[in-house]
Amino acid sequence: MKKKLVTVISASLLLSSTLAACGEKEEASSASPDGSKSSAPAEFNITTINYSPEAAANDNPIELEMEKRTNTKVNITYLPSNNYMDKFKVMLASGEIPDVLLTTSIYDPSVLNAIQDGVFWDLTPYLKDYPNLQNNYPKESYENTKIDGKIYGLPRPRPLVGGAAFPALRQDWLDKLGLKVPETMDELYTVLKAFAEQDPDGNGKKDTYGFTGSVAEGWMDQLSFVEDTFNGFNNMILSMEGKPTEYRDFSPATREALLWIHRAYKEGVLAPDFAIIKQSQVLDMMKQGKVGMIPTAMDASKIGDMVGTLRKTVPAAGLVHVPYLITPSSGKKYATKEGGFFGNYLISKKVPEEKLKQILAFFDYGATPEGMELANFGLKDVHYTVQDGKKVTTEEYKKIAAASIVNVWTLVDPYSRVQQASTDYPKEYLERDKKVVDERLKHGVFINNNGVMSETEIKFGSEIAKKLQDKKIKVIMGKEPIEAWDKLIEQMKNDANVKKILAEREASYKAIFGGK
Repeated sequence: MKKKLVTVISASLLLSSTLAACGEKEEASSASPDGSKSSAPAEFNITTINYSPEAAANDNPIELEMEKRTNTKVNITYLPSNNYMDKFKVMLASGEIPDVLLTTSIYDPSVLNAIQDGVFWDLTPYLKDYPNLQNNYPKESYENTKIDGKIYGLPRPRPLVGGAAFPALRQDWLDKLGLKVPETMDELYTVLKAFAEQDPDGNGKKDTYGFTGSVAEGWMDQLSFVEDTFNGFNNMILSMEGKPTEYRDFSPATREALLWIHRAYKEGVLAPDFAIIKQSQVLDMMKQGKVGMIPTAMDASKIGDMVGTLRKTVPAAGLVHVPYLITPSSGKKYATKEGGFFGNYLISKKVPEEKLKQILAFFDYGATPEGMELANFGLKDVHYTVQDGKKVTTEEYKKIAAASIVNVWTLVDPYSRVQQASTDYPKEYLERDKKVVDERLKHGVFINNNGVMSETEIKFGSEIAKKLQDKKIKVIMGKEPIEAWDKLIEQMKNDANVKKILAEREASYKAIFGGK
């Protein structure tokens, strides 16, 4: 894209002009400090990620409206998500980087090295001038992505809870069996066993399971919520102030978690094919009425899809999220909390300071309610309609591949996961699920180990994780006794690479967070 120099204006003046433009049909304009007439649009390019099969064209009406409201001319390049970081690293190595570049991992060594080499702007001293970026993004999204106490990337914000796999139960099965939403792991087990043994679907057959969930090579994936709850945190390797860095798998709580799942497998509460099924098959089992619980995110679209399918054959079917579970060893309420971000926008140091401020003003408008609504839903009655108080996107929205634009100006709302457009998501669920979000925000646990690294882990971490995971599966399925797990853990504690990983991560933690 051909670039132009633009008139020098302060970021605050640009922001004021863009906000004023929202309610006006006239061309966007802004006054320079000397009182002269309007400035030319600020031009810059952005490279970001796309999760959809198609990407929005740069002349789509939503992006044109974004430019109009911010007095900008933005060239956005969308790269497929499946190999995004590979292409990111190629760009970084070539030195041919765009003005704004999304990284999905600001702690990737290539990004850290580039930051250390001065490739990207330190945004720390500038953000105070952009109130929407400061006030509307979760403060955790900044705190959890700092490097040496500085902010180098605008976070791509995410809700702090609701994205991790946590139990969702068949509400109608609970009602039929006279059970309540569980709070402890014992209560959860009682509910799941009843789902497996007390004919909750009323067909006279013992053909249901309490739950299922997929696992993956190297970690328990959807079934991780059991280990998370027994331990009270979800870090696979944890560094904390005043405590030694430790593999979570070495803890007695993980041993208890394995015994809990093993019992479920042995008693027919856990579906027997959990070790080989995919996440999509887990959803299918729920939609087919074969299981009473799956660990899932709270996304209304996903819940709506499952409830809508179930109600075709069971009109009273429903799903309810477990707000929290109590960690057995501590007695504390636990839910998984997240870091509040997924990736960061970095701004090239080749960009002059004047344009840096204009880029920040562009993102600052994107952090306003108007900006977020525009990027995430488009124009009312064109790209979305309002049905029963919910925004429902139209075929035109799909036609222009507008879903890719949400990666630029992300919707920031703690309840956004339960407010997604879905005609099958029962209307009455919205307020109920907002309360679940509130409970998880209150009791959620997130221990920040972002950026804590180990060179030895990069080389041998996957191999170690696979060895541990393989043993877990064997113990859960009863192919080996729990004593085999105990033996492996004792071996691992004395493994030279494991010792190096723990020592290196502890040093890394100290370098990032101090203390220890």
